[in-house]
Amino acid sequence: MTTAMLPVLAFVGWMVVRMAETQSAAIERSGQDTARMLAVAIDRELTAMATALQVLSTSPSLRSGDYAAFHATAIEVLRSKDVRREGVHIVLTEANGQQIANTRRAYGEPLPRTAVPDLVRRAAEASQTQISGVFRGAIAGQLLVAVAVPVVQDGQPTRVLSMSVPTDVLAGVLKRQELPGGWIAGLWDREGLFITRTAAPQSSAGTPVPPEVVRVTAAETSGTFPFVTRDGVRFFNAFARSDTSGWTVTVGVPQAVISEPLTQSVLLVLTGGGILLALSLMMALAVGRRIAGPVAALADSARALGRHGPSATTGIIERTPIREVNDVAGALASTAQRLRDSEAQQRLVMEAVGLGVWRFDARGGRFYGSDRTAELLGSAASDGTSIEAWIRNVSADYRDGLRSAFYRDGPAAGEFETEFPVGSPDGRVRWLMMRGSFLAEAAPGAARAVGILEDVTERRRAHEEQLGELVGRHAADRRLFAAIIESSTDLIVAVDQDLRILLFNGAYQREIESLYGRRPEIGRSLLDLMDGVPDAIDRARVLWGRALAGETFTIVEEIGNPALRRQRFELAFGTMVDSSGRRIGAFRIARDIGERERTQEALRQAEETLHQIRKMEAIGQLTGGIAHDFNNLLQAIGSALFLIQAGQDGASTGAGTAKALDLATEAVKKGATLTQHLLAFSRRQRLEPKSVNVGALVEGMSGLLERTLGGTIRIATESASGLWAARVDPNQLEMAILNLAINARDAMPDGGALTIATANCPAGSAGRPADLAPGDCVRIAVADTGQGMGEEVAARAFEPFFTTKGVGHGTGLGLSMVHGLAAQSGGTVTLDTAPGRGTTVTLYLPRADAQDATAPAEGSMGKALPPQCSATILVVEDEVLVRMGTATVLEQAGFRIMEASSGPEALEVMEREPEVDLVLTDYAMPGMTGLELIRALRTRRPDLPVLMVTGYAEIPKAASVDGLVIMQKPYRAEELVGRIRRTLAAPSILAAQ
Repeated sequence: MTTAMLPVLAFVGWMVVRMAETQSAAIERSGQDTARMLAVAIDRELTAMATALQVLSTSPSLRSGDYAAFHATAIEVLRSKDVRREGVHIVLTEANGQQIANTRRAYGEPLPRTAVPDLVRRAAEASQTQISGVFRGAIAGQLLVAVAVPVVQDGQPTRVLSMSVPTDVLAGVLKRQELPGGWIAGLWDREGLFITRTAAPQSSAGTPVPPEVVRVTAAETSGTFPFVTRDGVRFFNAFARSDTSGWTVTVGVPQAVISEPLTQSVLLVLTGGGILLALSLMMALAVGRRIAGPVAALADSARALGRHGPSATTGIIERTPIREVNDVAGALASTAQRLRDSEAQQRLVMEAVGLGVWRFDARGGRFYGSDRTAELLGSAASDGTSIEAWIRNVSADYRDGLRSAFYRDGPAAGEFETEFPVGSPDGRVRWLMMRGSFLAEAAPGAARAVGILEDVTERRRAHEEQLGELVGRHAADRRLFAAIIESSTDLIVAVDQDLRILLFNGAYQREIESLYGRRPEIGRSLLDLMDGVPDAIDRARVLWGRALAGETFTIVEEIGNPALRRQRFELAFGTMVDSSGRRIGAFRIARDIGERERTQEALRQAEETLHQIRKMEAIGQLTGGIAHDFNNLLQAIGSALFLIQAGQDGASTGAGTAKALDLATEAVKKGATLTQHLLAFSRRQRLEPKSVNVGALVEGMSGLLERTLGGTIRIATESASGLWAARVDPNQLEMAILNLAINARDAMPDGGALTIATANCPAGSAGRPADLAPGDCVRIAVADTGQGMGEEVAARAFEPFFTTKGVGHGTGLGLSMVHGLAAQSGGTVTLDTAPGRGTTVTLYLPRADAQDATAPAEGSMGKALPPQCSATILVVEDEVLVRMGTATVLEQAGFRIMEASSGPEALEVMEREPEVDLVLTDYAMPGMTGLELIRALRTRRPDLPVLMVTGYAEIPKAASVDGLVIMQKPYRAEELVGRIRRTLAAPSILAAQ
């Protein structure tokens, strides 16, 4: 009995072992597939980096040497969603290894030499993309890998552009593949140093790979090898080498994971079989002690059980009078039942792991399968029926393969494995994998096979999805690259070895149509575009021949059909190769250098204009300060002269003394006019802009201009119909026109014509100056037929004190005063002149709005009042000479005077003497300005009359103080006395309001 059970147990054990081995082999194959998939993922990441660098190497700022702009462009590239990674940076390096720009640092900071000079050298010498091993960055201080591409100019690699990536980024690439639990992926470089691992990536990066592993993996691009860790853990390892970088990707699967199905199956077989063997042995020993006789009958019964197996009937032995024989017979029947139970248990084990069990008898063409087998095949056939009934749902294209597997022409032996699709009534298709083995048979044609059936639909779908994802990513990369090329303004075209066009972008199509009058097409010969221009065809053959021969170079050349249009371009040629390094074509990138030259010229002119503006502004600030201080000196001198003249009115004075006083007074007036010109240039002149009818003002000056210019100058005025009113100070405008007329007269010593033309200049009209503020303007053009100016003189014409006239014939402030008036009024002035062509000065003034045009003119506040000798006036002035002269003038006018040298001192005087009738204060004083003093006084006495004097033209926020009267230094003494008397009468007027 025990001997009969051994083959059955052996068969069951063999089946379980084979199933476990099949599962282990599947795990090993999955490890190899995973290693190749990770290598593809690493290649894709490196290719994306190389593509981004190659596109960036054609940056205009890089080719022009504008490294600051290139540094900003590189940072923008790193921020894009296709390149953005934590810690990724771009480095521009000289061929000798010195870093030029590094996105890890702000542009302009000192940079060390590169940490990978060998990589830079290889990229520069080979003129091809190079990939480093793992290294420690010179700036980042962390472990990195880098991709480097050469930057080629004039056919030579002058610099190297690289992208450094932390090893953690590549660890993320490995982890994104979602390895099964317990699996470990690793990546090492060509030197045998770990780049990263999914387990302990930080500690493993940069460490050497065991030498025995390097030896095993060096000879092949992919394969497997066993490995035992320092902890004694055994691993099954599959590796694959990257085609792009030469790095090695390995996937380690713990041997325990692979051996687990086999271990569990062996334990199950040993346990079940041991129990059965023990029971059988015990029963055999018990029966053997009691049976002494019919061994032959028992042997026959055993042979019957062996022939028919568990399906043998329980009544194979007839009942005998011998109780022992009957007991043996019952034991055999019981054993048969237990064997059936054992087979059922084994079947349950198979079905528990989703496997179907089957056996095939070639002699009768019968197929036997478990319920799981029938379910997987979608068949309702019963055991022992034809195999055709079982495989009727299998796709017709795969049935012949199954038949060939079962019915063999030669000896039926060995194992087989096949995959096939099976349809179902609901339309779904599942993929099955059948594994089987033929049992050795003595008689020909009596082959028998056993095996398992497994549903591999999900595994196959997952594999297809992974392949589809890789294909999708590759397609997305190609679309991104195509979008970059199409959006470029450079002319990009690629051809094959026969000069047939492979691709081109929109910029190339537009320019070629304009240059040659022909439309490029894919597959068409490039030389067809130049039909009718033999010189261009010959030149194209030479240049493209060099590129197709493998040469990379850059030249500047003029291309196009002379009958249509020719244009200069910078032409960069390169060679295209396939994955094996074979040359398959060439490409050309053409860049319009005319635009670059125009941009450089515009930049030069803008810098020159900015320099001129800054120079004029500096001169304006200087002249404004000088004018203010000069006003104070003139005020002191004028007050002293007034007092001298007043003291001598009643006394007899000599003619010489009176004339000297008159000359001194006249000099003060001229000095005041000079400061007004200086203030006008520095835009600090005090203006009173109003709505002015410019045409009427010019017509009204005709008589003055005729008397001033003399009879040799013909004067003509032209006024456009519907002329707008301008917002400007009329007195200053008259002075400006008069200065321009005098300059024109001096430029026409032999006589000539002076034309003053006024016209409207609407917003948006052609010919407006670039620095003119938006809005409608009124244009006043003063043109002469004089000598004109050269470029050098015209460039300095608006500078103060610059003049071409002789000594004593001009101050050089005429045009500068016009320039200041225009700028302060919100307009501008232009100069159009050339030697022998005369000069035209055009003044642009803002148009007055309707409210200004209809506003009533400000009238006088009243006539001078009689002297008010009882009035007390507080004079606040920090300049001692001005304060003393003013106080003396006012005392002689009959006023009671109190003095203060600063704002705080004036407040103290007001505390002691509250009965002050009027405050006369300067504006610019240290500590507290006159405006701040007035506000402080108004908080105490809101109705206190105030009068402020200043050498400046404009006072910030002066309009916020009600009733404030301002006088410009230097002023005449009688003008000051009259203004004070009118101001003293003002409170009653304000009270009446």
